[in-house]
Amino acid sequence: MDIRGRRPRPARGWRAVAVVALLLAPACAIAFAVDTGAGRWKLNGYAEGYFVVPTDADSQRQRPEGILDLTVAGDLWRTVRPVLDVQFLAGGPPENATGFGVFNFHDAFQNISPSIDFEEGYVDVALRWADIRLGVQKFAWGRLDTVHPADIVNPRQFSDPFITDETDAKIGIPAASITAPVPAIDPLFTDGYLTAIWAPIPIPFRFPLPGERWFPPAASVPATVSIPPGYLGRGLPGADITADFSAQNAPAGQRLSAGAVGLRWTALTAGVDWSLYFYNGRETAPALDLSTTIRLAADRPGATIALDGDAVVRPRYGGIWLTGADAAFELLGVTARAEAVYGSNRFVPRSTADLLSLSNMRRAIGPDAAEILAQLIAGETVPIDLGELFLRRDVVEWGLGADYPWRGWVPVLQVNQTVVLDNDRALLLPDVDTRLLGALRKSWFTDRLATEVIAIQSFERSSTVAVARATYSLTDALRLRFGYLAIGGSQNTLVGQYKANDELFVQIRYAH
Repeated sequence: MDIRGRRPRPARGWRAVAVVALLLAPACAIAFAVDTGAGRWKLNGYAEGYFVVPTDADSQRQRPEGILDLTVAGDLWRTVRPVLDVQFLAGGPPENATGFGVFNFHDAFQNISPSIDFEEGYVDVALRWADIRLGVQKFAWGRLDTVHPADIVNPRQFSDPFITDETDAKIGIPAASITAPVPAIDPLFTDGYLTAIWAPIPIPFRFPLPGERWFPPAASVPATVSIPPGYLGRGLPGADITADFSAQNAPAGQRLSAGAVGLRWTALTAGVDWSLYFYNGRETAPALDLSTTIRLAADRPGATIALDGDAVVRPRYGGIWLTGADAAFELLGVTARAEAVYGSNRFVPRSTADLLSLSNMRRAIGPDAAEILAQLIAGETVPIDLGELFLRRDVVEWGLGADYPWRGWVPVLQVNQTVVLDNDRALLLPDVDTRLLGALRKSWFTDRLATEVIAIQSFERSSTVAVARATYSLTDALRLRFGYLAIGGSQNTLVGQYKANDELFVQIRYAH
């Protein structure tokens, strides 16, 4: 599958609005026609319209989005309960979509709209000694607010990474999980439970495409790259490379030997809720490879050699293991939380600007420049190895947070830090990345109106992301949410590279 980044066509907002209306109509009909509280089967769901107004002139467009989410749950027997959650989507960030389709479990780049996504589909079996769940499911690890270093079991989709709710961003994975009580050893621990997870086949992350709003600029390639005469070697000509940038899927290697196992042991000791974690399997965070080739372009005369280049990003996969712990306790009305993990062979990103720098190109091409020139003159297409876009490193992540409810206000303060061990290369993520998270939440009018402000500031390389939103329940079933997303900072950071994407957003949801 070859998906190329192309310039978007002019927006036709009325089409997206019409699709949103078509999604809302059947949801409302279903909600009124089905009594979700009766019988052995229950049908719940919501219909949502999501509208974005970019406030930066350089921001890529994002069309209105319609979501219809339906969840069916039943009681086959007293101990067996099947659950199916299906989501229908239309509009949003995708550009030049190939048409209607179903999201699959083996491609990272999927350019379809409208679409169907099977969020979860599993069977719960409640036994006297354990609870068993079989099927496509999502897991939640960690206790911190918003940023959870331990929460890595599910890969994520990054179509709208700063606004999408945490649970909605996760991709359900086929898995078998079993949760069983652990006999108490008082006073060491009580209320102990052990959860074991086996995910037999790895599921890739889901990533935006070149030309879409949330494709990371740090992974993009400029349209033209110039090399001065003599830079690659004395007497050698310079080159002007016109690059064609695209994305391709790569085999995900979905075999049983690439599956994952996870363990979580949680218990209570002296008023402290704590958990221990272990994960061994496929890295679920996104990672990409960049491959480049060049060929002679005889139709562009000039003082330097004219070359055509192909730059292709593909998903990259690899195994990791991670171990960690978290804890939470309350003291004098303050709820304190802590979380820490150590991960081996995690993927950490570089910028394509580093790979395409003149110094790196001289390193990659210089020793073989004369031979490469001869191949080009002979009409050959020559691959150029510019190095890895994502590197494998051991990483430590930890965080401490606290919140203190006061007269209906809930302020949260949290610090997170990521430490990349034994690194000697320039990364988008600094070797030590410290982030301060502040949040303030408050409900008004007997919980009809909920307000929230969250801001995360990174220090070593300054970057900021802040979200302010208000959610008003017009009725018990109909809610309106509006807010503002602000992003700032250095282009050489994971967050700051999106600083042109400030936006106003509105969500309208009907749930039943």
